[in-house]
Amino acid sequence: MAVFDARPQWPDATLDKYVPQLSTAGLSIVMAQEWSSRFVFGDVGAMVYYLKHVPWLVPDFSVTRYTEQLLKLQAQQERGEALVYSARNYLIEARKQPEA
Repeated sequence: MAVFDARPQWPDATLDKYVPQLSTAGLSIVMAQEWSSRFVFGDVGAMVYYLKHVPWLVPDFSVTRYTEQLLKLQAQQERGEALVYSARNYLIEARKQPEA
């Protein structure tokens, strides 16, 4: 999340990268989906809760470490500005093919 100056840990993690690798490894691709989504946080506390449970978004996240940014977000919300962020996601279901 840019507000915390966090960079994606795996910027090249895409379907285009992993589906061929899984197929090459002998797995059958059952489903592969990619989508973009929007996260709208009702308040800063909800964002803190979320970030503590998905540590790969801001790996070193803590309220103490990011107090300044969190206070800015609180002020943004108090001005009536929504706390909205976007994300790119993908899901791959792959299965080991039965042995003949």
